[in-house]
Amino acid sequence: MKQEFNAVNTSLREIMEREGFRFPCGGKGLCGRCKVIAPSFAPTERDRRFLSAEEIASGIRLACDKTLNGSAVIEPMFEREDNRAERLPYADAYAVFTDYGTFAGLAADGEIKDSVTLPPTEREHYALLGAAQREIVELIERHSVAKASVMLLAADARRFHTLTGIQEAIPEGDSVEATLFNMPAEEVYLPPVKGGFTGGDLPLELLGRGAGEMVVCGSNLAYISEASVHTAYIALTAESELVYKAAVEYFLRRFTPAKRTLIGENRIISERGGFRPEPSKIPENAAQALNSNRTKAALRRLTAKIETEDLINDDLFQEILSLQK
Repeated sequence: MKQEFNAVNTSLREIMEREGFRFPCGGKGLCGRCKVIAPSFAPTERDRRFLSAEEIASGIRLACDKTLNGSAVIEPMFEREDNRAERLPYADAYAVFTDYGTFAGLAADGEIKDSVTLPPTEREHYALLGAAQREIVELIERHSVAKASVMLLAADARRFHTLTGIQEAIPEGDSVEATLFNMPAEEVYLPPVKGGFTGGDLPLELLGRGAGEMVVCGSNLAYISEASVHTAYIALTAESELVYKAAVEYFLRRFTPAKRTLIGENRIISERGGFRPEPSKIPENAAQALNSNRTKAALRRLTAKIETEDLINDDLFQEILSLQK
């Protein structure tokens, strides 16, 4: 609903909060969420950073860096105070990076209090660190938390190596000082990592899923049996599409899964059919791991069961691949 604001040399954020609007973020220009329709304001560098050319042309601006001098008609694109974020006395946090999504959130007592799912972030070191810091800072400021008690930090194998510089496996998981990664928390928990092409993200995705289930999540293919978790990692690119299709068929023929699950968008799997789309389990499992030693132990057991398939030397896979060409 459009509303007229009137003030002299006063920040738009201050005026809107005075009028009962609660910003959907920390208001420090880190995320681009505080959108308003206000064509009378000239676009700023911050607008151009976070908004598309189409949004700017339609009059959308960010409220966090605007100053009002006089009268302006504004249509806020976020809600009033009665929908404000819950103030939390404390919270834990998680940031998990995969090639099918970036998951960040706050949790308390094992329950998710606020979360955001964003597109995958590039694997460059500072881009990943910046994304983790930015999203968690915005969330803790939104909920009036000084800093997170513990922050879970996980990623697929390539992003994890880029993010942390850690190359070796972490079979038991690890807790380190948050200052090591410059995170807004007292300490950082790194879930178990087996190494190779398996990051800490995959156990977080698979925990709680049953034997007989095949899960496709981004470049990861996994089949869960009673004794093992069979996995393959095929980076899905135009060049690797035939290999990816062959790997999917290999898993289907070798394991004949009773249940087929797709996490995230995947054109190849969608076109093939037979897979049921489901939301990611990463947020709920991350929240529980932050609160429960039992969940951490379950992650360790699951990680220990992961086996990476040697597709290159597998006759069945090579037969299937030859039929794809």
